[in-house]
Amino acid sequence: MAEYEDMAATESRHVLEALIARHNARMLAMAEMPPEAVKPVMSALLTIGYTDYAFRKLGVNVNRPPSSYGGNWIDHLAWGADSVYAAARLLFCGQFLGAATILRSQFERWAENAAYNTGVVHRQGESIASYAGRAWAKCHDNYPFARRAIRSADSITDDAARDSWDEEVEQHSPDGPSINIGRDHTVYPVQLMESMSNFLHGHGPWVDLVHWETGQLLSTPAPNSLADSAEKLSDVITLILRQIRLCLASLAQERGMDDLPLKIFTSSPERQNGGEEPPKLPSLLPLLPASGLKANVVAGLEDAAKAHSEVMRGKRPAGRLYRDDEFAHLHFYERRARAVDWALTAFDMEKESNGELDFNYLDGRNFRYIVASEMAGIISVWLKGTPAGDAAASCSSSLRTAYWLWLEDDDRALAALRIVLEQAARMRVWTEKPERAEKLQASSATAPRDWVKAAGWNRLSALTRALGEFSHSHANVRLDGAREILEKIQREGLDPEDSIHLARGHALDALTILLLGEAISTAKKLSPSIGDAFMEIVDDVLMDKDVLAENRENLLNRTLAQKNAPRGDYSFHGPASALRPDRKESSLESDGKF
Repeated sequence: MAEYEDMAATESRHVLEALIARHNARMLAMAEMPPEAVKPVMSALLTIGYTDYAFRKLGVNVNRPPSSYGGNWIDHLAWGADSVYAAARLLFCGQFLGAATILRSQFERWAENAAYNTGVVHRQGESIASYAGRAWAKCHDNYPFARRAIRSADSITDDAARDSWDEEVEQHSPDGPSINIGRDHTVYPVQLMESMSNFLHGHGPWVDLVHWETGQLLSTPAPNSLADSAEKLSDVITLILRQIRLCLASLAQERGMDDLPLKIFTSSPERQNGGEEPPKLPSLLPLLPASGLKANVVAGLEDAAKAHSEVMRGKRPAGRLYRDDEFAHLHFYERRARAVDWALTAFDMEKESNGELDFNYLDGRNFRYIVASEMAGIISVWLKGTPAGDAAASCSSSLRTAYWLWLEDDDRALAALRIVLEQAARMRVWTEKPERAEKLQASSATAPRDWVKAAGWNRLSALTRALGEFSHSHANVRLDGAREILEKIQREGLDPEDSIHLARGHALDALTILLLGEAISTAKKLSPSIGDAFMEIVDDVLMDKDVLAENRENLLNRTLAQKNAPRGDYSFHGPASALRPDRKESSLESDGKF
């Protein structure tokens, strides 16, 4: 801190230069991820085996956006597979919090698939982790020979609805039932679910990982929790891919493709060495013109996608069989190539609509998010070992993830912003009301909404509710209603046809403004000179300091106006309806295997 105070005393731009240097150092360090972070993830990705071939045989849309959950069953299954690769990319970048955001949602979603098909029902008062654990264990008790239950309407619990994110509390359930992966690897789904959920709310042993990313800039030595978290998140990837294979095999059988299930299940062992070489760094970078969308990066990914397509047709584009680690990379690059293709398509559409592309505007936004993230990151260094430091680190990491996912039109950017909101509130309470924070921290009944309320942000209840919908993928999510809330809290005067498309970006900007304000406030408590330097940086290169406060107040008031906005209809239908108390049926999922 003394070094930053010296820079602040000289000129605030030196503080800004230090923040940018932190960002650059982290980006370079991504190329040197420790083997214990890479090996289990590579092994888990290899378990995809024959799945991509089966997708094509069963009619998947090969040009689908990786972030789209699809309009039919086969594309929805493919979205599940694409999602674990999206999470793996974040793991390879050291963004463990962002990876857990995606994987918790997917684990929840495919647990409900397992529950539906095996007759597991949610018991009155049962935790979500316990329910998910029983579903996973029963469905995989004799994997791959899962038995499907015949479900009647009166077998559904009247307590099937999930709590919203702001009602979640820290969980400490027993380990629960176990599942075997491979010959001798045992996993506990309850433990996996609770570890991810607690991590997302700033609790538990994995919090060290966000300090490693945001504060230590992915330097060595890595925290002791790295190996455990990488192993457990890789187990989540393996189980998700397992459930997708079960669904694919069932679909193939129903369509009379009797040879396909055996190939799906036997093509690749579930525990094998995938190597410790992650995908090449350019394939991991954010989709910006100067990084992930550079011409040579795009060309390399396109070549890999073509090779992947050739392999799916039984060809040998390399003139030989690929090694296991090469094959894992090929699956990864194919998905990154699709993400790049859709990003470039979006740019073309913008150019056609506006007559030009304003990349300077995009770079300006990138700069704003970097500054806000690094301010929170350096605060987490000064406050490490305290709950406020944990909150600052979580804000820094999740804002970075949110921006990277926003660049890919991925709604899970909003789930990352949910973390920014909760943890910014937590940091504010510790800074402004330490006695109140002590009581909230000590209570096992404290939920995220309590931090937001204690921060004095009760006017943001509609925003917290909307972002929370995007944090889950269970039967009770209502994404359309949440998106409409995000649309309506934008500034007035927007073209109605454009506003729905700008809502995600507005939420990103709104939470960035909120975080900037809290970073400045917290810094001033630690060092008035650094706090003043932070304010000068915002005033000089981001926005007028008066506009910063005005924008925050306007956001609070516009959001308050949506306090009683309806949640809208459920997003998932078909068998998903059987998991809700009202059990209304419709046919969004064509093959009916929620």
